[in-house]
Amino acid sequence: MKIILPPEIFDGNPAGLIEFLGLRANGRPSASDNLWLASAQSTRLIESQVLHGPALRRSRFDIPKVPTPPIPGGLSPNKYGEFEKLAQRLDEHPTLAARLERITNTLIAVSDDQVPAAIEWGSKTLADIPLTHDDASTEPLFPRHSVHDIRIHPVINRWSKLPQIFLRLKHNTAAELIADAKANPDKLTFNSSGALLEGTIFGGLYFAPLLCSLSPSMWGIGAPRIGQVIIYTFGKVIGGSGLGASRDQRDSLQILTNHSPSHGFDTASLAEVALHKSAFSDAVDWWASRINNTLHDIFSPATYVDSDDFYLPEVHQRWMLNFEQLVARIGAILRHPSDQAAQLMLMFPAMDILGDSFTGSGNVGQLMVPSRIRRKIEEIEEHIPARIKPLVMAPAYRALAAAEQVADEFIVPSPNPDATTQSRLKELWNARRNTTHGFEANGEILAEHSGRLPSDIVFAPYVYLLDIVTDRQRLLERIRRSCT
Repeated sequence: MKIILPPEIFDGNPAGLIEFLGLRANGRPSASDNLWLASAQSTRLIESQVLHGPALRRSRFDIPKVPTPPIPGGLSPNKYGEFEKLAQRLDEHPTLAARLERITNTLIAVSDDQVPAAIEWGSKTLADIPLTHDDASTEPLFPRHSVHDIRIHPVINRWSKLPQIFLRLKHNTAAELIADAKANPDKLTFNSSGALLEGTIFGGLYFAPLLCSLSPSMWGIGAPRIGQVIIYTFGKVIGGSGLGASRDQRDSLQILTNHSPSHGFDTASLAEVALHKSAFSDAVDWWASRINNTLHDIFSPATYVDSDDFYLPEVHQRWMLNFEQLVARIGAILRHPSDQAAQLMLMFPAMDILGDSFTGSGNVGQLMVPSRIRRKIEEIEEHIPARIKPLVMAPAYRALAAAEQVADEFIVPSPNPDATTQSRLKELWNARRNTTHGFEANGEILAEHSGRLPSDIVFAPYVYLLDIVTDRQRLLERIRRSCT
């Protein structure tokens, strides 16, 4: 690809900047001082290692290397006292939730050189949690748990910086930026929307939709660090809510905004399926490989060139932000199963991102009808290994069932004799989406429906995220069309 860089940038070494940003500087095609040829280096962005699991003959906790992030990880020394107090409180009340939080908090708090030992300690802690029967006998609660050490290559974050440089150069000359950087050395000169792309630093954001995919149940936990995510799967599905009082006082206010949906969450159908013993572990590794490809296609600057092979920073920035915010919103939706109003307020913007950028459908209604979701599921199923298909596809099946149930809540026939169930659903969903801005000129279709939605309808964005991570060619074609 061709990029134009001021000759004075990076201390007068534009080629050095290109290399620093994870690209290969291929020289200049002419005597021009500004035009450079560059290409993306072939890099494994997401790498997952299984350290313990039912498919391994022995644990491999001797494999992980001490992480060496660009910024030292772990808590700063002045906050370690607070962590010790929290750890003590968690240990004094060893509920399941407390033990899981103890594991994740410890993995986040320890220094980089302590990470390998902490990962093994977390595995042993998980293995020692007992399941106590009515007759007081016990057995391990998680005998098939697995442990995954996932590393995030720093080049992803560096790739995200290239459009930020070009966007800033639209507002200031290189000389002005250099002078400002010297005068304010602690200031981030190139950081356009940088706070919206922090998934490239910690990585946990990209695994939240997977680990939350059976909400309100759960099947694993994760701890993000700089350039690393440590994931533990339980080898089984457990409830996401515990018995007894919540640790958080504000949860006592939850009942005030409780909305009763027409159909509750489907937490039973997957329980009837016999999963392979390593299905949960395999799902993490499969997801890591898919996310690796997706991030490569979306974050690599070389993806975004026009017909003359010139780099397009605005398009690059837009696609990165859209994907990052889509994943963040899906993760947030699935983490809040007790508040349907909040889930729907997150779902509609997520569907807008999908409709405008990733599918080109133009409106939410087309994406929410059962026929579209069913067709998408059939396409996705072709890309998912049989061993993990029941687990990975369970949320998609729940979304489809919910989409079909929405039609049950029409309370009167349509006054339009030509209306079909599908056309009414499209109109209804577009109207419901528009109510995020208030109830205006969409009263007719809303009057025909009870307004109650199934709980599982919030899994609809997950279906289209699966499509993005499984159909690489379609994603690339969509991006290329946006570059013309």
